[in-house]
Amino acid sequence: NRITKKEVDKFINSQRTFTATGPEYTKTKKAFEDVLLSMSKQEYKKATKNLILTVLHEGAFGQMMHMKSIRGKYKIIQLTVPKDIPINVLKYVIAHELGHVMQNRNWREKDGNKLEEDADRWAKKWGFPRTNVVENYTKKHHNKLSYTRRQK
Repeated sequence: NRITKKEVDKFINSQRTFTATGPEYTKTKKAFEDVLLSMSKQEYKKATKNLILTVLHEGAFGQMMHMKSIRGKYKIIQLTVPKDIPINVLKYVIAHELGHVMQNRNWREKDGNKLEEDADRWAKKWGFPRTNVVENYTKKHHNKLSYTRRQK
């Protein structure tokens, strides 16, 4: 039971961060669409419930957005998108971060690398594995990305 493109478009268009223009936003919007469309309906509902996306273009130091009131627990994914990020790496980063959403809690020191590995499993399940290209890019650009692997 898969999610429809219409449902994904409705969620993406509800995100104020995607009202900005420019190639980084277009690329990121498409990457989010591809990742969300790879989920089951149940996974999609869990991942997007009360989710706020904050996407910053490379070189932005901050962004403030007014959000409507949300009831209950909410989640925020913040990404800084380098201009040169390959689309497959961006999709992996998005899928990995949505894997953290599926965990339904924040990292604790006793977790070590367990939650990172679990987020990688979610990304792989949805068709966006941690490839050598992803590994090399994230190592080279780790300060530019929201995703950094925790040290064991």
